[in-house]
Amino acid sequence: MLESDQLSREFRKGRAFDGWCEGTLNFPPTYKYELNSEKYCGEDPKVGRRTPAWCDRILSLGKGMRLLSYRRTDLRLSDHRPVTASYMVEVEVFSPRKLQRALTFTDAEVENHEGLDVGMNYLRFGEDLQSH
Repeated sequence: MLESDQLSREFRKGRAFDGWCEGTLNFPPTYKYELNSEKYCGEDPKVGRRTPAWCDRILSLGKGMRLLSYRRTDLRLSDHRPVTASYMVEVEVFSPRKLQRALTFTDAEVENHEGLDVGMNYLRFGEDLQSH
């Protein structure tokens, strides 16, 4: 099924999102589920077939970014399954005070636990922060 995924096909042909990156799709398609179920819509032949797809994606653009994890979550609130990603990001800090204030609005954390210094630092963004 992955071979026929439209975004992957367009990436390979160089026709979409030039310079952008996506992690490996090693999780099941994220759409279209029956509500509150693990069954895809259309599994019942009487209703009609609906091909599952990877509609929910996370792409990144830029240097100094390393993808740590890319996965689908099993929240069953809609016909989609949310996708999450964690990144290690290299940033140059000009004002530790301003960066620290900006970090209060995110779930990012500084990799070196000694504090922020002017210069290059690493930040970890994403859902896997509690496990590190």
